[in-house]
Amino acid sequence: MRALFFVALMALSTSAHATTLRFASLAPSHSAWGKLLDQMARVIERKTEGRVVLKMYLDGKLGDEATVIKKLGRGLDGAFLTGQGLGLVHPPVRVLELPFLIGSLEDADRARAAIWDELVEGVASQTPYVLLGPGETGMVRLFSKSRIDGLPALREARVWVWEGDLIAARTLQIFEISPRPLDILSVVQQLKTGGVDTVYNSAAGAVALGWTGDLKTVTERPLAYASGGSLMTSRSFLRLSLEDQAVLREVAEAFGQQIIERIRSDNAETLARLTGPGGGLEGVSIPKARYDELAAVARTHWSELARQLKAEALLAKVQGALE
Repeated sequence: MRALFFVALMALSTSAHATTLRFASLAPSHSAWGKLLDQMARVIERKTEGRVVLKMYLDGKLGDEATVIKKLGRGLDGAFLTGQGLGLVHPPVRVLELPFLIGSLEDADRARAAIWDELVEGVASQTPYVLLGPGETGMVRLFSKSRIDGLPALREARVWVWEGDLIAARTLQIFEISPRPLDILSVVQQLKTGGVDTVYNSAAGAVALGWTGDLKTVTERPLAYASGGSLMTSRSFLRLSLEDQAVLREVAEAFGQQIIERIRSDNAETLARLTGPGGGLEGVSIPKARYDELAAVARTHWSELARQLKAEALLAKVQGALE
C-alpha cells in the first residue's frame, strides 16, 4: 500500500510540474501524418519524463494557417505549417517553392539541406519564433475540372490561390492569370459552386482536403514544390529547461523526417490510385515544348520573386546545390 502511495504521489508531482504546449495543424487526425504528430507528442512526453506535454489540435480545428499564426502566443504555443504558413512568419522560407525551381524530391532534399541552418537562424533572429523541424507537402500539381495541358488552357481556368499567398498570386499573374483568392477551408464549396475550377496541391493533400471528388484531371508533371515545418513561440520554448529544449528539437527534427517520408509515400500511392482504373481523374501529360515554355517564363521571374521574399542569397545557394 505504501509503494502504491509513493507511485501515485510521484505521478501527481510530475503532472503538477508539467508544461503543456498547445500545437495546431491542418493535418487530418485520421491521416498518416496526423497520427505521426500524435506519436511525436507521446515521444516528447516520454523523453522528458512527463515534464513536457503536447496537446494537438488537428483537422484545422483552430482555423486556417493565417488564423493559427494570429493565435500563436495567445493560448497557442506552436504549429505544424505548410510552406505558406511558414512564409507568413518568415518569408525567405518560401524560396524553396518558386515555380519550376525544384523538379524532384531529390532536388528538394539538396535544396533544403543547403539552406536549412540559415532558415533556423533567420527565424530565431528575425521573428519571435523558433523553427523546430522540417516538413513537406510534396510536389505540386494542377487539379482541374478541365484538361490543363499548357498555358492557353491555364489562362482559361478559374484558378484558386490561397488567400494571403503573395508568391502564388504573383506567379499566376506572371502567366497572365487572374487568381481567385480563398482561404483553404473554403475551397470545397467553391469547387462545387463553380467559383473555382482549378486548384494546386500535392496528390495526398488534395485528397485529405476533400477536393478531388469535384475534379476530373491532374497534371502528371509537377509545377513546383511545397515545403513545411514546425515552429513554436520563443517565449514558450525558453520556458523549458535546456534539456527539454534539446529533446523538443531532436524529436521534432526526427519526426519531421518521418513525416516527409510518409507524405512522399502517400503522394505516390495516391496519385497512382487517382489516375488508375476507377480513380476518377485523368492524368494529363503536358507536352515537353509547352512545359518548357511555362518553365522558361517562371525562370525569368525567380530573381523578382526572391527579392520579394528577401531571399536572393538563399536562391543563389539553392541554385548552387541543384547544379
